[in-house]
Amino acid sequence: MNSLLRCSTGVRTASSLLKTAPASRRFLATEIDATAEAKPEKRVRKDFTQRLNNGPGFGDFVSSPSAPLTPAQAMEKAQSKAAKARLPRWLKTDIPVGKEVSRIRKTLRELNLHTVCEEARCPNMGECWGGGKHGTATATIMIMGDTCTRGCRFCSVKTSKTPGALDASEPQNVARALAAWGLDYVVLTSVDRDDLPDFGSAHFAETVRSIREQAPQMMIECLTPDFLGRPDLIEPVAQSGLDVYAHNIETVEGLQRSVRDHRANYKQSMFVLEHVKRTKPTLLTKSSIMLGVGETDAEVMQTMRDLRTAGVDIVTLGQYMRPTKRHMKVHEYVTPEKFAHWEKVGNELGFIYTASGPLVRSSYKAGEFFISEILRKRASASSMRNVAASVAEGRSKSDSTIQA
Repeated sequence: MNSLLRCSTGVRTASSLLKTAPASRRFLATEIDATAEAKPEKRVRKDFTQRLNNGPGFGDFVSSPSAPLTPAQAMEKAQSKAAKARLPRWLKTDIPVGKEVSRIRKTLRELNLHTVCEEARCPNMGECWGGGKHGTATATIMIMGDTCTRGCRFCSVKTSKTPGALDASEPQNVARALAAWGLDYVVLTSVDRDDLPDFGSAHFAETVRSIREQAPQMMIECLTPDFLGRPDLIEPVAQSGLDVYAHNIETVEGLQRSVRDHRANYKQSMFVLEHVKRTKPTLLTKSSIMLGVGETDAEVMQTMRDLRTAGVDIVTLGQYMRPTKRHMKVHEYVTPEKFAHWEKVGNELGFIYTASGPLVRSSYKAGEFFISEILRKRASASSMRNVAASVAEGRSKSDSTIQA
């Protein structure tokens, strides 16, 4: 009985101890003290609502700090915006139309050929294809496909790391088309083909040789890629039978990285032009500079001097025209007076020919007319020398016969 009472007393004592002990519980093996003071509940929503009510109202967003424009002021502002959006009057040209343009387009589609005139949206296409005031019909054929492996910020030609394979029949197709057109002067250019082992050098040279076979009287200019500055790839094109070797420097040295693809650079392009002259000194060399991309007058002057030092004979300067909104913006529209200034500078520096104007491009019709005249005079002078040499040789033989 006593033991029972002791047990019951023990039970009561244990239970009473449990009741008086501080309450605790376990949660994820961590004890939490229930006696700790509870944190006050945050009134986030109420505080946010209060701040919103004290903030700006609808009127603050629609009201203007200045007085509303008068009808005359509004009209003047609208005209100012429209003027900025329009091209200057000296950059406006007619849409290329006519029988000759249609005929050339039809032949291009039939033979699966491409022209840089169309791909680059050249403003001079109608004048060049139609013959223009000089009567020298010209075209710029783009070989090795219509997709480039480089991505210059000014160019509208399609780009891809893996363009399609070269068309083995293209050299013959180009030669047949040009012979059928009866052109006086042709410019061959191409996309960059960094995916090919020789960057397309052999294909370029083969196209020139094919044209020479089918149209021997035609004058040929080649506007080539840089071939990464490799002499072994530059030389086959320079020795293929062309009349003018062109490679564009595009812009001044300080803007190369922001305008051209990272694989192209100023020194590399200068080396191409220098090496062509070393390979064949009698070959005319040519380069082109775009204006209106942010260059300074001092930079343009230095670029022209560098080109002359590299032995370049012909230089063209033209206005950069933004092909689409995805391409780099035009920094400024250079005036015709400024272009006339650079033409004068080019003549003073000793270039054989300087074509400078808002609509001038690297393969420009008026320039081709002048270059063709230079080539004809050279050919005529060479023929006269050959005739004189033949006459002198004949007289020498005759004198020998008489003496005998």
